[in-house]
Amino acid sequence: MFGNIILIDEINRAPAKTQAALFEVMEERQITNDGVTHLLDSPFMVIATQNPIEQEGTYRLPEAQLDRFLFKVEVKYPTLDNEIAILQAANARGMTTPQQWSR
Repeated sequence: MFGNIILIDEINRAPAKTQAALFEVMEERQITNDGVTHLLDSPFMVIATQNPIEQEGTYRLPEAQLDRFLFKVEVKYPTLDNEIAILQAANARGMTTPQQWSR
């Protein structure tokens, strides 16, 4: 947690105790480890993803925790036509491998 921007992938797969610890850090902007408190540097921001499709083995976030996030962005799969257009555009730029797509 010692960073300015923290990315937590699939937060709903973390156990409830881990989620609670994360939200405590978000609220208090500090971490206590072995009785020693460490203040987090400013700015501090958490970006989290959750997998809404596969709910097996997940822990739903309570509404009281969801409201701590500023916004929610839902990313849907592209349509077949859009996916073809994306691949054609990447190919036109000479980007034929996934490693090149992030350029």
